[in-house]
Amino acid sequence: MNTMIWNDTHFPAAMRSLNPSTRHKAIEIANRLMAQGELTKQQAVTVSIAEARRIARQSFAMNEGSLTYASTR
Repeated sequence: MNTMIWNDTHFPAAMRSLNPSTRHKAIEIANRLMAQGELTKQQAVTVSIAEARRIARQSFAMNEGSLTYASTR
């Protein structure tokens, strides 16, 4: 049985507002959770969105310190 329920073109409406990279991660997480078989679809979607957002925030925070700003002189 194919356990991949969602992909980048077919995903839950709750993921529409996510930016594409965060949505991709949420889809990946949701599919993994569904494959484990312990959560309902709604639970998997909710958990995956929260986790994908956490990962995106963490990634942004880690990269923020390495940003360089051009001088305006």
